Amino acid sequence: MKMIPAIILVVLVLAVAFGAVSFLNKPRQASAQAEQTAVVYFAGGCFWGVEHMMGLVPGVINAQSGYANGTVDKPDYRTVTTGTTGHRETVEVTYNPALVTLTELVTLYFSAIDPTVQNRQGNDIGSQYQTGIYYASAEDGEVIAKLAENEKAKYPAFHVEVAPLTSFFLAEDYHQDYLIKNPGGYCHLSTANFERAKVTGKQPEPRKAEYRSIRPQDAKAAMDRGDKIIIVDVREPFEFADGHIKGAINLPLGNLVSLAKDQLPDKDALIYLYCRSGARSRTGAMQLVKEGYTNLYDLGGIINWPYEVVR
Repeated sequence: MKMIPAIILVVLVLAVAFGAVSFLNKPRQASAQAEQTAVVYFAGGCFWGVEHMMGLVPGVINAQSGYANGTVDKPDYRTVTTGTTGHRETVEVTYNPALVTLTELVTLYFSAIDPTVQNRQGNDIGSQYQTGIYYASAEDGEVIAKLAENEKAKYPAFHVEVAPLTSFFLAEDYHQDYLIKNPGGYCHLSTANFERAKVTGKQPEPRKAEYRSIRPQDAKAAMDRGDKIIIVDVREPFEFADGHIKGAINLPLGNLVSLAKDQLPDKDALIYLYCRSGARSRTGAMQLVKEGYTNLYDLGGIINWPYEVVR
């Protein structure tokens, strides 16, 4: 008979304990339910850059690289790169639609890719690099299809797949957050794409006119990507003729401000300035900053340019 009170006591302790656990779990459950989520899948060439870009968007909760809509179960990078599995390098984007809309994400995606080519983006060639947008609901599919039709009207050719998601497998760990783990790693997207992502879903603040510099290797990478850049040599004409960076225009420092009014009418254009040693390019950059140029970079001296020059 003495065991009955002990059993009752144990039951009461367990009841209190389970009640406490349940109570502690309630706020977490409520918090999880309060955050709205939706998901969409973007294939835009190499997934490293697309993942990084989408991860910068305010309102995106998570962006993960993976392989979508292939014919092989549980693919890996080695098999996908053979081009025989039908998978696309794809980024799963989980987002809060209260903070950023599907339309805004799709618009950002279209601003970053070349929709006119098939099985290719940038220097990457193969069926795994085919562009596409894959959706998880018919409602999202209607929105995406309409946006794609509008985009298609802008080009003579359009090769972006729009289809339901049939399968998605996460890529290997070393592919996740690749550009964060490997600063300066390969990417076919431009820094402009990343900057645009940061203000997707909200009005961008006006870009300030301020002095900025850029390293030769970063400038060369942007040039190789095909970024639209105006390269300005502020040396004297005889120096320019003796050797200059390919594609540069010659606006001597002494007349830079007056010449810029005609030669550089767009004050938001991306401009790189250079000279012989770096002194004149800095002076020129400061002059143009005062004139309101917002996207100007001092490249420094051509003596520090380790790449080809032309005459």
